[in-house]
Amino acid sequence: MKKPRTKKIISTFLMIAAAGIIFSACSKDDDPADAKANMKFTITVNGADSNDQVDFLVSAGNHDASQYGSPVWKKNGATEGNANTSSLEVSDFTGSTKTYVFETVKPFNFSSLHVVISNLDGAPISVSYKAEVNGSVETDENKTYSAGQTFIKDYSYVAK
Repeated sequence: MKKPRTKKIISTFLMIAAAGIIFSACSKDDDPADAKANMKFTITVNGADSNDQVDFLVSAGNHDASQYGSPVWKKNGATEGNANTSSLEVSDFTGSTKTYVFETVKPFNFSSLHVVISNLDGAPISVSYKAEVNGSVETDENKTYSAGQTFIKDYSYVAK
């Protein structure tokens, strides 16, 4: 007779403990502030030709999606349209401009950088890119890709 009562007491105690853990773990006071930061990406490519693949995509946003409908990026000082993304391709680097600087027009919660380099033939491609969040360097890469080499990487950044 004592076993069913003991089981009931133990299961009641476990349910109360589980409820206490769930409700205390979900406290809004523990969430970090809705931090925002200015984002800046500097990208330089030398040696690319029209046979190669060179793609960069930068994006930025806020948790509440407030980036939509207003400018997000400046590219080499000129404000772009209302898109939260901006991109570069190989033809952007085969002319006289080899370096592009993307800066957010206001602070955002997060951003990302997508990089694709494929040297399909020919001379080496020299690539450098730097990502800064509120002036602090988060990524600073300088690489050279020989014919036949491919590099693909996604980076993500969060305001602190």
